[in-house]
Amino acid sequence: MTEWVERGHGEVNYYLTQLLSGHGYFKSHSQRYDNTLSALCPACPSMIEDAEHVFFRCPRFHEERERLQQGLQEEIEPENITRLMLETTGNWLAVASFAQSVVTRLRQEAQEA
Repeated sequence: MTEWVERGHGEVNYYLTQLLSGHGYFKSHSQRYDNTLSALCPACPSMIEDAEHVFFRCPRFHEERERLQQGLQEEIEPENITRLMLETTGNWLAVASFAQSVVTRLRQEAQEA
């Protein structure tokens, strides 16, 4: 917690909030407000579309995830994403860009559905 509070870089924005909190354009979250919606991932019909699935597992976002992991030189996981963000300003910006790209696509998909 101290590392987070005392970090010298990075601002949390709309996109990072969704990555870090799990609240946002995820079917599992939307289903809480409209139980007629399916919480299942359209690409992985046996998986619930939640933040962890979308950001860390879903094949729809493989390219974005790969690009981020190449830049960070480490595979991202829920357990290490915050540590990676805190290490450098560049890492923070890379994760923020990744989150923005993924959430933007999720929003586009939701609007097209």
